[in-house]
Amino acid sequence: MHSKPLLHCLALALASALPTPADAAGHPDGMTHGISNRALAVAARNARLADIDDERNRCNDTRTVAQWLHEVVGNNARIQWRGGKCLLAFPGNPMDAGSKWCGGATIVPTKDPQHPARIEVYFEQPEKGKPGKAYAFRAENFDLDGLDYKRDTRSFEIGYGQRFIDGYVVTDGDCD
Repeated sequence: MHSKPLLHCLALALASALPTPADAAGHPDGMTHGISNRALAVAARNARLADIDDERNRCNDTRTVAQWLHEVVGNNARIQWRGGKCLLAFPGNPMDAGSKWCGGATIVPTKDPQHPARIEVYFEQPEKGKPGKAYAFRAENFDLDGLDYKRDTRSFEIGYGQRFIDGYVVTDGDCD
């Protein structure tokens, strides 16, 4: 009679001890090279576009990544923020090698949830236990031509907008 509650307790203990796919992808409660994944996710949301994108810097764009991303996808997607290992880094290419610390988001379009997009913000060496300065942006999304890798926010906007936003029109790209 007592074995059923005991088995239930053992199953719960075992399940909570096993790593989940979310842990491997940067669970908010985990750590990456001494920095909280939650802190990396928050730092990515709060990074200024001018700090991670040369064109946005030229335009002195002070929007945060979270503000910009909401403007890009609107209510047409679900945004899941994460921090941890860089998922879009390519160590063989110095320009895309990433860093030890990343934060970013997975964007799941309502129209096509099987083709999520990703953005990442790369961070410099941490300072006093907090994420370092944000310095680069990388993304991938399914454009009209298929999966594409991006190094700037405007390219992401255009690719995402053309595929998932009804009536999307490409603007000239000058600073507003």
